[in-house]
Amino acid sequence: MTPSLALCVFGLFLLWLFAKERKLRKNVSFALWIPLSWAFIVGSKPVSLWLGINPNLGSTEYVEDSILDKVIFAVLIASGLVVLMKRRANWSAIFLHNQWLFAYFLYLGISTLWADDSFVAFKRWIKDIGNVVMVLVVLSEEDPLGAIRAFLAKCTYLFVPLSVLVTKYYPGISIQYGKWDGRAFYVAITTNKNILGMTLFVCGLSLFWLLLDQYDKQRRTKDKAVLLGYSILILMTAWLLIKARSSTAFTCLALGGGILLGMRVPAIRGQVNRLGAYTAGVAALLVFLQASGLWGVLVTASTRAVGRDPTLHGRAEIWQAVSKEDINPLFGAGFYSFWTTERMQRLSAGYHYLLNEAHNGYFDIYLSSGLIGLAALIGMLVAAAGRIKRALLDGSVFGSLRLAILTTTIVYNVTESIFDRLGLVWFTLLLVVTEYPRLVKARATLSTRRPTEATSAVFADQVPSPNHANQANQRSIAPNC
Repeated sequence: MTPSLALCVFGLFLLWLFAKERKLRKNVSFALWIPLSWAFIVGSKPVSLWLGINPNLGSTEYVEDSILDKVIFAVLIASGLVVLMKRRANWSAIFLHNQWLFAYFLYLGISTLWADDSFVAFKRWIKDIGNVVMVLVVLSEEDPLGAIRAFLAKCTYLFVPLSVLVTKYYPGISIQYGKWDGRAFYVAITTNKNILGMTLFVCGLSLFWLLLDQYDKQRRTKDKAVLLGYSILILMTAWLLIKARSSTAFTCLALGGGILLGMRVPAIRGQVNRLGAYTAGVAALLVFLQASGLWGVLVTASTRAVGRDPTLHGRAEIWQAVSKEDINPLFGAGFYSFWTTERMQRLSAGYHYLLNEAHNGYFDIYLSSGLIGLAALIGMLVAAAGRIKRALLDGSVFGSLRLAILTTTIVYNVTESIFDRLGLVWFTLLLVVTEYPRLVKARATLSTRRPTEATSAVFADQVPSPNHANQANQRSIAPNC
């Protein structure tokens, strides 16, 4: 197949996918394209790179270096705020239901004050706030669950087929070569193989959740076309993962898929109530392994099992080097400000590439925001885990994806820096940890029904009607959801 013919075939496939999605979820507004555009940019590469305006901008540079990219991000954030204003978002309720999330972002904003370049750090923080704005646009849709499904589905429609197209037929776009060793590696429509792995991880996990969800619905609707589309996209994602050779993405995708399948088994789902005890047990085990010296043996065995060397391809040396840097341990270097030009050049000595991250999300949060920022992040994640546990106990089908994304992102950050980055994994994490009042009220109403009635309603994505909700509210409303 020639590249031109392949372009036509993939174009028709995309049109078919979007047409089926539009027919499947009619209540989704056009405003969903605002966060979708944002997600496509942060999950692939800046618009300036797509247009070839700033060809020198790469993975070692910050994406705001182009004026065009700054303008596009500003327009998207402003558009998202306009949508939320028109929808009369209840900001006091949003803050109330996301106290840890906004406390974390507030501290990050304050930390820009002691950064080497406060103005640059502040602009980066505004972009991170833009992630939250985009998430709220999705969750404030008339049908939030349908909007989440549509958003995740359309993300995969854009990322996966386009990545296959350029990887197979346009190697000039999809392949990069090492600066020193000349080794070729696939980047598809992204800027480097690590970003490609992160994007494929989100797409693969989202597709698997959508496939399982559609399989349940297909038994009622007899519509197998969407099921077929998801299956084809999953095969494409698997092929791209093989090309990308991202062990972290593959491992976390397998873990996330196992969680999604496990939450469909009543006996396993019933153990969610003990999530806190299991988490504490795992933490205690890790402390024991570290204290006993068995941690090194375990790391060596596990890394070799997934195709990595015991140093995680040099990451262990990077962590040792950055831990010796002179920063304030409580406050850090300031939001997203540790990796200055001087530090990048000095710490990159001996490497065949320019370091601009610690390849560990927790290390990077500590370096930029200190122990206070790291504690605030952990508080946000723990609070989110509690809300996700309650949602799962209420029978929420979205709760299984929330748990899978939360768990796998925590694991992913062991070898990659994802927190507070303009990337699809961080955006998706914010999507699943953010509570929107409408969804909370819906779960509160469902929790007052009989267990079988509540569970069937959630799995059918039935948001109670106003009259039904009022009747339920008169009986009882869960005080804390």
